[in-house]
Amino acid sequence: MTALRRRAAASVLLSLGLVLVLVLGACTSAAPATPAPSPRSSPATSSHAASPASPGGSGPVASLPSTTTTEFGRIWDALPPSFPTLPGQTESEVGTATSGMFVVKGDAAVLAIALRTALVRAGWTVDVGSPLEDGTVVIDATRAPAGCKAEVRLRPESGTVSMSVLYAAACPFS
Repeated sequence: MTALRRRAAASVLLSLGLVLVLVLGACTSAAPATPAPSPRSSPATSSHAASPASPGGSGPVASLPSTTTTEFGRIWDALPPSFPTLPGQTESEVGTATSGMFVVKGDAAVLAIALRTALVRAGWTVDVGSPLEDGTVVIDATRAPAGCKAEVRLRPESGTVSMSVLYAAACPFS
C-alpha cells in the first residue's frame, strides 16, 4: 500500500513540475507581445503601418502602431516615447480616435504652459490658443519633417483635465 501511495505522489509531483515548466516557458517567450488596439468611437478608418526593414535586410526591426484617418489628417494610434508627458498624467479609455487620451490634475491653462515648454525643448514650434468658452486650451505644434504636426486639447472636467493628443503620421515614431 505504501509503494502505491509513493507512486501516486511521484506522479502528481511530476505532473505539477511539467505544468510549472510550461507556464514558465510561456511567460518567458521570446515572441513580442502585441497589444490589442483600443476601440475607437469615431467614423475613422484604420490601417496598419508597415514595419521598417533592418539595415542588414534580415526583417523588421520593430512594429509600428496602426494609423487612423481623422478630420485632423492621418494620425498614429499611439504616441512615441519621445512625446512629452505631464506630471501625474494617466491614460484614459474615454474619447474618440486619438493618438493618446489622458487625464491629469491641474488647471488647463497652467498645464498648457508646462506642455508648451516641454514641446519647445523637444524641438517643436508651438502655438497655444486662448481658452475657449468651456475652458478648453488648444495647443498646435509643428516640426520637421514637413507635415509633422500635433494637436493637444486640454479640456477641464470635474476636478481633472482631459488631454487628447493627435500626432500626425507624417511625424517620426521614435
